[in-house]
Amino acid sequence: MRRAIINHFNPKIESYAAVNHISQLSEEQVLEVVRANYDTLTLKLQDGLDQYERYSEQHKEAAFFKELVRSISTNVRRNLAFHTLSQEVLLKEFSTIS
Repeated sequence: MRRAIINHFNPKIESYAAVNHISQLSEEQVLEVVRANYDTLTLKLQDGLDQYERYSEQHKEAAFFKELVRSISTNVRRNLAFHTLSQEVLLKEFSTIS
């Protein structure tokens, strides 16, 4: 819709500037062009705006990512011997994960 508005008013603003030999229009001049040509602007309402997907705090993908994080956490716990590493080494190691 924004593109339709721009495509409607841009030629009219450029024409106004050319006819009046103005390189840079002021805000008032642009507003004058918009007001003068507002009645010729026709916008088409997009289809399907009356149908929408209901908002949910739990997105469809939440279950997938929750299971993925659990799987990764379980795998790390299983394969990393935490008891043999000091807290300082663990913090240093995990601070560089990206």
